[in-house]
Amino acid sequence: MTAAGVSVSGRVLNANGQGVRNATVVITDAEGNRRTATTGSFGFYTFEDVEAGQTYVLGVNSKRYRFTSRVVNVADTLSDVDFIGQE
Repeated sequence: MTAAGVSVSGRVLNANGQGVRNATVVITDAEGNRRTATTGSFGFYTFEDVEAGQTYVLGVNSKRYRFTSRVVNVADTLSDVDFIGQE
């Protein structure tokens, strides 16, 4: 039996609360499988069809800002996994 696919989404913001466009968000599962999404003009990103019941590490790569990775337990759809960048 496979767990349902849910979505994980949020925003990538700078310290002033403005969306960071063209940042690369990386989601990595326990086996080390990686998927990437690129933020849009307002900093939003979405991963579709993420397996529920797993723990993932989410990180952000950006030319202008540094971000702290987050460990997320995905039980259901998440829509507020936001990142705030440091200069």
